[in-house]
Amino acid sequence: MTAPDPTKPRPVLRFIWHYVEMVIAMFAGMLLLDPLWGLVLPPDTGTDVDVLVMAADMVIGMTVWMRVRRHHWAAVAEMGVAMFAPFLILLVPYWFGVLAGHVVMSAGHVLMFVFMALAMLRRRAEYTRHSHRLTINPKWAKRAAVVLVALLVPGAVAAVNTIGKFADLYERREGTVSVKPVPRTHDPAKPTVALLTSSEGTNVADLLGPYEVLAGTGRVNTYIVAAGPGTAPLTGGLDLVPDLTFEQLADVLTDHNDSLDAIMIPALQQPPAAEHTAINDWLRRQSAAGTLTVSVCRGAQAFAESGLLDGRTATSHWLRLAGLRAAFPQVKWVAGTRYVDDGNVISTAGVLSGVDGALRILERLVDGDTARAAADRVHWRHYSPFTAGSIPESAVEPLDAVVGINSSYLTGPSTIGVQVVEGVGELELASAFISYTEHAMVGRTLAIGEAAVRSRHGLTFVPRASTAAGVGRLLVPGLDAFRRKVAGTGGEVRPEYLHTTEEFAFDPVVRDIARTYDVRTALWTAKTLEYPVMDVELRGSAWPWVATAVPLVLALLGAAAAIGSFALVRRLRTRTTTQPA
Repeated sequence: MTAPDPTKPRPVLRFIWHYVEMVIAMFAGMLLLDPLWGLVLPPDTGTDVDVLVMAADMVIGMTVWMRVRRHHWAAVAEMGVAMFAPFLILLVPYWFGVLAGHVVMSAGHVLMFVFMALAMLRRRAEYTRHSHRLTINPKWAKRAAVVLVALLVPGAVAAVNTIGKFADLYERREGTVSVKPVPRTHDPAKPTVALLTSSEGTNVADLLGPYEVLAGTGRVNTYIVAAGPGTAPLTGGLDLVPDLTFEQLADVLTDHNDSLDAIMIPALQQPPAAEHTAINDWLRRQSAAGTLTVSVCRGAQAFAESGLLDGRTATSHWLRLAGLRAAFPQVKWVAGTRYVDDGNVISTAGVLSGVDGALRILERLVDGDTARAAADRVHWRHYSPFTAGSIPESAVEPLDAVVGINSSYLTGPSTIGVQVVEGVGELELASAFISYTEHAMVGRTLAIGEAAVRSRHGLTFVPRASTAAGVGRLLVPGLDAFRRKVAGTGGEVRPEYLHTTEEFAFDPVVRDIARTYDVRTALWTAKTLEYPVMDVELRGSAWPWVATAVPLVLALLGAAAAIGSFALVRRLRTRTTTQPA
């Protein structure tokens, strides 16, 4: 009787290892293929399509690896059926409204792992008696290594640059400030609207756009509120001092025997747990008291987390809807509209749709004439009185890769100074801090000023630098600043005035991006702002050609380094073998 070879793995261990290999392969397929589907499928495909696409990605990854390991086609086909079957079975009750989308996702994965194990047990000899050894041609291995290094170099540069730019968007200032907000006179005869901020960061356009629309009327008590004291960082490093905390707002309302009429929730960076709880509790209390609650763009996420959107119809930014549908299936998410008015809750689409949300508040709490005058005041030409205007149902397209190229490889000055000037319009300020950073991704902004600044309608901002030393560009937002020819603060960079005529604040910014960088970046910026620019003339280079060439050069350098390394190793080996003993 032959004793078992202790150096060979036991059948059970080989079986388990095969299972682990296929799990890794199917997740690799999902991670690698999912971005490609985004180029051809619309962003809001629905839970059933998302489930089937995900299952297909995993089956493809598993199939490729099983064939590499030389498994028989019959075993590969059975494994594919085992992986697909649970999702197909669970989708039937989902289509009849019996199961929620998140149940299909979670239960489908659990059953898939079980079915995979059963398929392997059915053909256990396939996974226990054959090692399916992998043979690799050394020549092809070297070629693969060269390709890998060639891709790794531009990939590493892209990762470092992109992570750095995104991490910098809502970076909090060092230390604290003692600046106090401008005291407000509360008029109980006017409706009161509170706009929410987070200590971890708030979208500057979601917040300041609606604020200027509301405060500019003089018909509304408008406050920026926070859960606690301290500055609120806005997109691009613009620091705002909120008007009131939740408790201070309650005191003001109590003193005037008044109540809160509306809340606006912009896109908030995830706050600490205690603040997150405080925000949710405050939103629920206000909603229970009958307060109209309005979300702007990705602010719909904070809204949905509070539970106040359950069973309601809502919208959000087109890039966020797919994720929101998966995370909050109890909400009826829709696209293609500026806002959704569902009783005491209103939700708006992306970024500049917050202007429409503010105008809708004016229609409901004041009157239509005030809303029309407010739209004219800020030159918002997309106002649809008493109805939600339609907007394109955008999707990611191949040319939208421009933002990835900008965030990864854009050359030239990366720091853009923004002179924060006394009396600047809130929309004018927002246009400078969000467009070049979060949307165009052409650089980081730096708020410059010698002291705290008050905006046109009384908000308080604290700059982070006193001079423009070290910046690549110095932008001065605000038509009033242009008319007064406000000079830049220090440095040798010539100030560039963004706003030189009476028009909507984002128009000259989009034109500047096209002229200074390229038209495709300007179009992407407008698309993600959800701002139609068909009537805005854009002139400039069609594409960021220099930035596009950078990854190609990096790939060539990486390939050359890999080839040179192999040649050096080969020469050293040859020299060693030819030396006399």
